[in-house]
Amino acid sequence: MAKRILVPVERATDMAFTLRVVRMLASESGGIVRLLAVIPVPEPIRDGLDSVVVTTERQIERRTIAKTEELSRMAAMHLDGVPVETSVVFGDRDVEIGVEAEGFQADLVVMPFTGRPGPMARIRRATRRLLAGGRAPARDVVRVSALRAEPTL
Repeated sequence: MAKRILVPVERATDMAFTLRVVRMLASESGGIVRLLAVIPVPEPIRDGLDSVVVTTERQIERRTIAKTEELSRMAAMHLDGVPVETSVVFGDRDVEIGVEAEGFQADLVVMPFTGRPGPMARIRRATRRLLAGGRAPARDVVRVSALRAEPTL
């Protein structure tokens, strides 16, 4: 059973079903859940004279606070009764999820189903794996999607 479950959060509105599944898995296994938000590194905001108005560090600080509050609300709403940690990191999503999964020693990574990746996504993933020195450690990844009824005519 999965004792350490990593959940990379995409859009908060699309996570309800995924988090219900995670809650069930964590409750049954006695596991701990880590909600992970990966945010691209922001560029400094400049004015018309190319002077820095808001630094990258300040934007990172603001976005970290906002995203941490959002993750805490999601945990309270959907994961009540399950031990939850939150983590906000900045960088490339695919790379940071792998780093976090390794650092957290995740048994299971649960992601919302986002559709089938195109050929370029598979090529990028294979290239990253080769540059990282071969195969990634074995880890289960589950993609979850809610079934939606099709309207009948």
